[in-house]
Amino acid sequence: MKNIKIILPLVGLLFFIACGQKKEVKNNKDTITPIEVKTVNRVVIDRDIELVGTLAAWKEANLGAQNTGRIQKIYVEEGNRVKQGDLLFEMDDTQLAQSKIQLQVTKDNYLRLKPLYETGSISKSQFDQVKAAYETAEKSYELLLTNTQFKAPFSGIITDKKLNEGEVFLLSPGGATAPAIVSLMQINPLKLLINVSESNFKDVKLNQQVKINSDIYSGETFTGVISRIDPTINATTRTFEVEVKIANNNEKLRPGMFVRANIYLGKAEGLVIPRSSVLKLLGTTSYYGFIAEGENAKRVELKLGKEINDNIEIVSGLKEGDLIVITGQGLLKDGSKVSIKAKKD
Repeated sequence: MKNIKIILPLVGLLFFIACGQKKEVKNNKDTITPIEVKTVNRVVIDRDIELVGTLAAWKEANLGAQNTGRIQKIYVEEGNRVKQGDLLFEMDDTQLAQSKIQLQVTKDNYLRLKPLYETGSISKSQFDQVKAAYETAEKSYELLLTNTQFKAPFSGIITDKKLNEGEVFLLSPGGATAPAIVSLMQINPLKLLINVSESNFKDVKLNQQVKINSDIYSGETFTGVISRIDPTINATTRTFEVEVKIANNNEKLRPGMFVRANIYLGKAEGLVIPRSSVLKLLGTTSYYGFIAEGENAKRVELKLGKEINDNIEIVSGLKEGDLIVITGQGLLKDGSKVSIKAKKD
């Protein structure tokens, strides 16, 4: 009997606590959150593509001989500026000297027999043999000359001198890199290779202007133009390559520099909301926000576009006229009851 008397108060106490919890849950569900909203409007936006990349020389050449041989003379050092056609280095000219003598002999023979052939003193077959020998010797000499005296194929700067005079240049076609004696770069202009999303394929055109910025020259903008567009899309990355030609008359920019490129596409309309009204789902790259529909908040998934100062473009998830919650959104869940305390157009 005493046990029954003790149990009954305990049951009553538990019942009272349970009722209180139910009442508390009900009150939480009916909580009305004060919010501020802003009408989603369509505005005019400057469209552009922002990308990053590394500058490269417009032209680059690793210059070496066509055959293994001893280096006789190098006329340049690293950092030297050269013009197209300038002599850079010479290989051993022993064979060239022998070829020059052979050329002179065949030329003299050709010039001596040509008048005799024209007067009919010798047969055509005899003259043709002499002429063929002269032409063969001439071509052989020219070939040896190009493989003995090496000239700059374009104007630029010598960026590397890999061997010295007297060393033997070894031709190794099977090597990992092409053998070279000196390296030459053309740094005016420069080029920038960037990968653009396939979604912008229709927007990018040849000779389109590109703005280039480098952290090294803060506040200074350089100009380039699109000089080549890859006609195919990379199936793996869903991008296509674009080459930008950049004037570099003062040579402030150099190959290897990291830069930002901006391709201006023109103006277009878009939906823009305050950046602070966008929430990010933790641990993901997904974004969401809340709109007010009557007395309730509705959660919407947002796809973001271009950031514009404190605002951001919404590509999908909203429509013009929606009331986006700009204050109090952190307290909301889908379906929460709300009370609009302020509205901005």
